[in-house]
Amino acid sequence: MPTAALHGIRILDLTRLFPGPFCTMILADFGADVIKVEDPDGGDYMRGVPPLLGEDSVYFLALNRNKRSFTLNLRVPEGREVLRALARTADVLVESFRPGVMATLELDYAALRAVNPRLVYVSLTGYGQTGPLHDRAGHDVNYLARGGFLGLTGPADGPPALPGLPIADVVGALWAAIGILLALQARERTGVGQYLDLSITDGVTALLGLPLAIMQATGQPPRRGADHLTGGVARYQVYETADGRYFSLGALEPKFWQRFCDAVDRPDLLDTILADAPGQQETIAELRRLFRTRTRDEWTALLGTADACCEPVLSLNELATDPQIVARELLTEITRPDTGPLTQVRTPLRLSHTPDQVRTPPPRLGEHTEAILREASYDDEATQLRLDWIADLRARGVI
Repeated sequence: MPTAALHGIRILDLTRLFPGPFCTMILADFGADVIKVEDPDGGDYMRGVPPLLGEDSVYFLALNRNKRSFTLNLRVPEGREVLRALARTADVLVESFRPGVMATLELDYAALRAVNPRLVYVSLTGYGQTGPLHDRAGHDVNYLARGGFLGLTGPADGPPALPGLPIADVVGALWAAIGILLALQARERTGVGQYLDLSITDGVTALLGLPLAIMQATGQPPRRGADHLTGGVARYQVYETADGRYFSLGALEPKFWQRFCDAVDRPDLLDTILADAPGQQETIAELRRLFRTRTRDEWTALLGTADACCEPVLSLNELATDPQIVARELLTEITRPDTGPLTQVRTPLRLSHTPDQVRTPPPRLGEHTEAILREASYDDEATQLRLDWIADLRARGVI
């Protein structure tokens, strides 16, 4: 197997729940040694979120493969000293505490930069380290709302619609991963690390370049459910089929609309691509009637070779057998003794020489604590994590 893209990069992951663990799992898939630093009393909160499979939550299992679990009580001085010792040889630290917490623990960027100037330090929070909301609690729906995304989502005649995934958390994780890689690349030139303050809300707002461009051009923000990409035109919609399932139509360009009309033998619909809003509503109503005349699979067979931007809406339980998903090898299987086989989604990045690797299952709480302590031994008598400390640290609840 070729050397992994991030082989030799060590990441201290102090994050919990979704965005941080998703970010570090991406990096772990490409060979980074991710040390998941968890509280000895229960660990990452996500471990206990139902439903459970074996010892841990299915959510935790989905976000933490290829990592090592290290339990450490940061509320006591000895625990903080251990983290400082680990930070001396780390390349990256990622944390998601509320602003100010790490400074209170004397583990903020300034403190750890003093022991390791090459450290890339990432704070991933809902609203960032500055601004009037910096200390406010939040969840995905709040970040989508405050970031401007939610107001664009849903039908024109209804309230904003919740997406089927925690989009803000996913986007925040991806921005964090990009930021880490940029900072590591800059370190190659400068020899020093840097601090990354990433707001999940900022990450959402950064997606709104196209709606903002429309507003600048027209003087009005796009209306929910009325734009070309949000339900305002017949040729870019999701339609119900005869069997209660759904089919997507994305024939925005004239050539694709022509092919669709030819495939369904409806030349009378060709000119409706130029229709105004009322005309679009009439065409939408007609296509709703049309799509209800066949099942989803019948539409798939009819439109499969039309090259008109038409695809069936698949359910989760269909992905494992879908020819495209299978060909792209997006799903993989990994086993942990208490869970049996786990089907997981691979990182979609396909690097030809340094591909992703699903190496180890999500770790049990504290599974690698002693091994990591042994790796972290130092010659300096004042900071040495001697092997005879391990039993004492465990007895006093430090690890």
